[in-house]
Amino acid sequence: MTDANTTPTGRCYCGCNTEVGFGRLFAAGHDKVAEAAYLAVHHNSSVAELLISQGYGPDNPVVDAAVEKGGWQKCDHCDYKGAPASIRNHMTKVQKAEKSQRESLEKSLRALGGTWDPSRGMQTLRDAGYHPSEKYIRDVYRKLAVAGLLEKIDENRAIYFVIEQ
Repeated sequence: MTDANTTPTGRCYCGCNTEVGFGRLFAAGHDKVAEAAYLAVHHNSSVAELLISQGYGPDNPVVDAAVEKGGWQKCDHCDYKGAPASIRNHMTKVQKAEKSQRESLEKSLRALGGTWDPSRGMQTLRDAGYHPSEKYIRDVYRKLAVAGLLEKIDENRAIYFVIEQ
């Protein structure tokens, strides 16, 4: 994609003079070469120095500016921010991990039976190598109650009993 200030010339913009396809600015991978060279010349090969020179840093994240002005997006489920294609890839991974977590928790519920509260579900998934939130566990419990595996036994707290094994 080009903007109003960049005009494809048919030659690579890194300066190597390689012929490039119609509408292209760089030969494959040469955009990264040019980026590294620019950082070396202007910012001591330091992305941090580049960000600081533009007013970004820990208290003013460039990723927030990219969401606000640069066409990036924030994930609906977490704090991840990225280009639309990155968000799609991220969501595919999140959905796969959630399905795997849910299946692992359901397998444990069926195998162990008994009474389950959020802390037991969280510990079970931590032991399986996941990092669930309490909110996630509560949501899974509600869905499994609707599916008939669990029954809520305390109206004021998220405590469930396995009724189907």
